[in-house]
Amino acid sequence: MDEDSLHISDSDEAKASISRLLKAIEGWATKESQKGELELTAFSAALASGLISFHDFTSKDCRNSQNLIGAVSRAKQHIDKEHKKFDSEIDKMHIKFAQEMEELDLKIIRDRKEFKNYLISVIYAEEYNKLRLALTNIFETLDAKSKYENAST
Repeated sequence: MDEDSLHISDSDEAKASISRLLKAIEGWATKESQKGELELTAFSAALASGLISFHDFTSKDCRNSQNLIGAVSRAKQHIDKEHKKFDSEIDKMHIKFAQEMEELDLKIIRDRKEFKNYLISVIYAEEYNKLRLALTNIFETLDAKSKYENAST
């Protein structure tokens, strides 16, 4: 093959197929982002899984996928809210535990349920933090790429 030959991945048909795939992803994301809180968390986890390579989207793809950016933004806002909720719960528990530091060892033994709830909150806070960071990265990538050519025109 010489330099002037067209690669299959650069053909109009391949580009059209990619456009259809992006529209399907955008449609799926839009529907998922309009569901309840539990589903929004699951949607966020799906986005953060790395299955979709958002950094490979072109600036043009991002400009043409404003609904996708909106869906990611809704998921990000949900995850931010959940992270703050669990973070706040942990802060309250830290204050409470600090006030009862002398009794903490006995309290853990006496009230295992309360300490278990604390541990569960710590685990959820960490999970939501990981999702929050991943969604923030995805959103910022898509948003920046959607504005990239607009800034130069």
